[in-house]
Amino acid sequence: MTDLLVSRPDMADTIAAMLSPDPLVGSLSGLFLAAPRRTGKSTFLRTDLTPLLKSKGKTVLYVDLWADRTRDPGALIFDCIRAGLEEHSSSIRRFQKSMPVDRIGILGFSISFKSAEEFTGTPSDALQLLAAATGRDVVLIVDEAQQSLESEDGISAMFALKAARDAVNQKPGADQPKLYLVMTGSHRDKLAALVYDQKSPFFGAQVRDFPPLGKEYSKAVADRVNTHLSEGNRLSVDELDQAFQRLGRKPEMLIECLRDLVLEPVEAPIALEAIVERRKAQMEAARRSEIAALSNLQQAILRRIARERTDFAPFTAETRHALAEVNGGRMPSLGAIQKALDVLREKGFIWRPGYGAYALENAEIVGALDL
Repeated sequence: MTDLLVSRPDMADTIAAMLSPDPLVGSLSGLFLAAPRRTGKSTFLRTDLTPLLKSKGKTVLYVDLWADRTRDPGALIFDCIRAGLEEHSSSIRRFQKSMPVDRIGILGFSISFKSAEEFTGTPSDALQLLAAATGRDVVLIVDEAQQSLESEDGISAMFALKAARDAVNQKPGADQPKLYLVMTGSHRDKLAALVYDQKSPFFGAQVRDFPPLGKEYSKAVADRVNTHLSEGNRLSVDELDQAFQRLGRKPEMLIECLRDLVLEPVEAPIALEAIVERRKAQMEAARRSEIAALSNLQQAILRRIARERTDFAPFTAETRHALAEVNGGRMPSLGAIQKALDVLREKGFIWRPGYGAYALENAEIVGALDL
């Protein structure tokens, strides 16, 4: 059942309609969509939205910033732009016949177009060239865009994309091609860091919730799994959808539970409910075990971050006094607090949206902290 794919054409049509200069429903400033991990967002982008946009004559570039966590997110973005230039190099060559262009240089890489002169430019130049040469709207989809915040080059890349957006979209003429940016993320607060204040690259844009897979997915899965169950012991769509909801509407987790279901000797509805609860308990136990392995100071800091959220200030006298309770009655040094924060970041419990600011990496951590 790993190959089970349910198309979402209506959702693709809705998002495609938002990629327009229409002042009422359009998203020239960028479309920012947030959804939890493993809820089908990336699959939708690749298999539903991208083909639809291409069928409408748009040039689509796609990059997943989690595709290679060992590489800098800025480099992944620039590689995506380079791939777009390479894919449309014939159109670019035709467009440049009257221009002295030999090479497009973008922060460390270049593309040869076999002419006499040489040209170097920025990512903004490259995206402007791509739009002008193809004569088509360009849609750049950055999946897991919040990962750009993890490096200086990643943040710089986002500012470069903003500059490209403004340069392309502010050209006079209603028939000029546009640049649309679609940014998706599995962490709403992180994605919001790209838009929420005046220092953010996309200040003023809005983060929207990406709709999860609905009952149509549950029906498709029920139809499929029931072929493996005996007549009279099958799942209704409602029963399966309730299990899907309990699992956070994460298709991979649902499929894993259904694999276990076909081996259960009891009635399917009862067995599925038990399997789902067991799976949730196992995940909760794993998170609690990871937290229990932290030092007392690290756990105390993690709990304060969970309680105080954006008000958390790690190095104030008030925080240090509060942490003395788990530090033998002594206020921990600034260095000890910083080291604890670094460990929490390395282990994936927290992230740093800005200098001196920290937030939970995953909202599910709160449930395991017994606050």
